Amino acid sequence: MSDSPTSTPACSHTVSVQLPDLLSSCAPFELRVNRHCRSVSRASEAWLREVGLGLKLEWKGMKVGLWAALCYPGADLAQLRLAVDFMSLLVYEQERARERDGCSDENENENDVFNLISDRLSRIAYKSPAWYIRFNRSMRAYHDAKRQLHSLGSTRIPDLETYINLRRNASGLRMVFHLIEHTGGLDLPSSHPVLKQLTDQACDIIAWSEDAISCAKGMTPSSQLNIVTVLMKDRKCSFGSALAYVGTLVKQSADAFLATERQFVACAVMNDDTKRYVRGLRDCIAGSVNWLYETERYLGTKGNEVRAFGWVFVPVFD
Repeated sequence: MSDSPTSTPACSHTVSVQLPDLLSSCAPFELRVNRHCRSVSRASEAWLREVGLGLKLEWKGMKVGLWAALCYPGADLAQLRLAVDFMSLLVYEQERARERDGCSDENENENDVFNLISDRLSRIAYKSPAWYIRFNRSMRAYHDAKRQLHSLGSTRIPDLETYINLRRNASGLRMVFHLIEHTGGLDLPSSHPVLKQLTDQACDIIAWSEDAISCAKGMTPSSQLNIVTVLMKDRKCSFGSALAYVGTLVKQSADAFLATERQFVACAVMNDDTKRYVRGLRDCIAGSVNWLYETERYLGTKGNEVRAFGWVFVPVFD
């Protein structure tokens, strides 16, 4: 996030819309929380202040510690701390990108912020080189996808399939899912089509839910690409209709995840580690979607109200 103030276009009008009922779609996924949530959240927020990011965002309201605690309910204190710090840097980096909407300053070194935890990642790399190679590959894919989405901007909206593939990487969720392996000490097969399918489906559920909720912050001509704007073009429909269809897609993906999971359970190659990884994906789905209503990142202090009724007033900027 830039230190200099950015100019915000004047709001031309406000649209009242009802967000899709994402929580009902994700109700089959049990919500659990890590007992170290409060202490690790405080320690991470103090660390963010120490490294100079404390004034960049309102971290207490962001509740990144809660997000991590919901995604990794079984992690020990040190593992949860790494997860919170990484996810905080991910949020910071994404918010900085949003602030640059419409600006072409992609020359800055995007990796700098993640270098703040490079020492801890290096220690993991020494113990689990295969895990680190996969994590690093996902980090590169994350930056590549973000650059591609940025280059498209809001003037060249891609087709839905192209956007979905880019969004999976640009969300950063693949790295979040790699931390399931780390916190659980899991040994997963290097390549398994059903595991990949489950991972992609979990990615879609969370990323599309975030796209829908983030619309509450407002729409500008230079806003980052979002599945809602992609659907408005793809289906030639209104903003409200596109939002409703996102809800349908999330429900379809949640149902598909559950069907794929049942298929995997019946598969003889599903061992204890793969079962725990799938359980971790379920934790990430439930935790992430519920966190969207708890954090002040998207809905401010109205998360409980929106959770109950679904209605938001979206400022539209010309």
